[in-house]
Amino acid sequence: MLAAHRVPPQLMGMAPNNVGGFGDVEKAAKVLARNEIRPLQSRIKDELNAWAGKPVCSFRPYSLEEEEEDGPYW
Repeated sequence: MLAAHRVPPQLMGMAPNNVGGFGDVEKAAKVLARNEIRPLQSRIKDELNAWAGKPVCSFRPYSLEEEEEDGPYW
């Protein structure tokens, strides 16, 4: 599953098999967002908006901070 979705193991809750561990979870989340999530969001947004002929889809910037009080991320 990890290889198929390219999710770092520390974000899946896996325990490392060695003493060194997987590294910083926050850095892994930011790299995943920059290299995997943002390109997918961009492609979905561009293709859906082009199909609809007007802006019907957008995404908020990825943030590791807690959700805002105005509602969930989606």
